[in-house]
Amino acid sequence: MPFYRVWYQNKSEPLEFSSAARLPEAQIFERLFEHENIALPDEAGPSLAELAASHQLAPVRYTEDEGEPYTLL
Repeated sequence: MPFYRVWYQNKSEPLEFSSAARLPEAQIFERLFEHENIALPDEAGPSLAELAASHQLAPVRYTEDEGEPYTLL
């Protein structure tokens, strides 16, 4: 059961959650948008990274199980 920490907007406290399996980056963005009450775009809309940028969520980075940090945006 992977444990994720997601930092965004240079906040000092990350968004933390677990999942039943490893998540692709798109689902990490979706969890962030859900937490921030941001509606997901339809398929013809902007990409998830573009949506995050338009809501000024950058920088967005995460760790999985205390591992190496990854940058999404």
